[in-house]
Amino acid sequence: MRRPSACAAALLCLAAATAASAEEPPPPPPAAPVAEPAGTAPAAWLTPHYDEGFVLVSAPEGAQTPFRLRLNHVSQFKYTNSMDVNLTFTDHLGRVRDVIRRNDVQLTRDVFYFTGYVFDRRLDFNLIIYMSTADLTTTAAGYAGFVFHKAFALRAGFFSLPSLRAMTGTYPYFQATDRSLATNYMRPGFTQGVWANGEPLPGLNYIAMVGNSLNTLNVSAARVDYNFAYAASVWYDWNKFGNAWNDYERHESVALRIGTAFTFAREDRLSDLSTATPENNATYMSDGTLLFETGALADGVTVSLANFYMWAIDAGIKYRGLAFNVELAQRWLNNFTADGPVPISSMYDLALDASLGYFVLPKRLDTYVRSSVVKGPFRTGWEAAVGAHWFPFNTRGVWLSAEVIRIEKSPYGSVLYVYSAGQTGWLFPAQFLLRF
Repeated sequence: MRRPSACAAALLCLAAATAASAEEPPPPPPAAPVAEPAGTAPAAWLTPHYDEGFVLVSAPEGAQTPFRLRLNHVSQFKYTNSMDVNLTFTDHLGRVRDVIRRNDVQLTRDVFYFTGYVFDRRLDFNLIIYMSTADLTTTAAGYAGFVFHKAFALRAGFFSLPSLRAMTGTYPYFQATDRSLATNYMRPGFTQGVWANGEPLPGLNYIAMVGNSLNTLNVSAARVDYNFAYAASVWYDWNKFGNAWNDYERHESVALRIGTAFTFAREDRLSDLSTATPENNATYMSDGTLLFETGALADGVTVSLANFYMWAIDAGIKYRGLAFNVELAQRWLNNFTADGPVPISSMYDLALDASLGYFVLPKRLDTYVRSSVVKGPFRTGWEAAVGAHWFPFNTRGVWLSAEVIRIEKSPYGSVLYVYSAGQTGWLFPAQFLLRF
């Protein structure tokens, strides 16, 4: 329910990002070790080394108890300047609300995540420790699972509902300083649940999940409702398109991606009706107000339950440093349960996100333009941006980003991002990101 206190958003994003590597199934278990002659010393455990992260502990080949522990880390330092936007906005009921303006530097995300396997190379685990100065939050989460086959792995724990491309293990490789306005407005978040993923045919990938709700990180079990959320994403990757939006690898032949996803949940506000501000603060309406806050659709009336449906399709192409990506998402909200009459029985939102980037200096400087738009029952909001990523150390793991954004009538807000509900004006985010 709640869009992870802003924290959670990052956190399980990273859970999803970690899953990106987890989605690559580990090698099959080694053959049973051959008995060594009496008096032969057992093979030594491997010394710490780097292998897509720092491998801290690793059992030798053929060990009776297979074990591996790898550490990865993400630090995201972000400068946010939104001083050149309006001070207030008016919602669809005519009420004037404040717009948050910022000029600050934050360690927006600082995350340590540990992955590996134990007892069997197919039995994997993931533990995440997340911190953010943006919302003063520290959180821990993770999952465990078993890889039965390259085509099927089953896991349980915290994960992102695979509702949009940005929620399928692609963090933080966006063609922007972070997720776009349209993506943040439409997406669910992170929850506890069970999911399956795999690659049944070369290039064909899927993730299917049943979770407690759209967002339940930092929501106690006593607040979680009785209804589950369901989401599934399927995509085809041709010629190693990969997780990133840009073509850092510089594909010498065309790489393609096409995908689709569907999400459903019977959403609860997760707070009793005496509380004006709900625990479920994830579902925004197109004028920048929250569906479950008191007075969202009618003065003094609170929506306690609603059906949430979303369908998305995305596509991408990469070739010799050029990358084009697009995603279309549709959301339906209906079947409202409220403590009074509301003027509408359903809402439909349409969102479009697109970007075009090109490495003017291969593996060094990526320039891009992007835009996203949200059209809903109360108004239309949009953004257009131009920016660049600079990779100073000849690796995808370190980069600096900056962009200039023109925004109109933002329908979404979060301290983890540059966006605030109701914004109209100019935004100037920049960041330094380290990921190993």
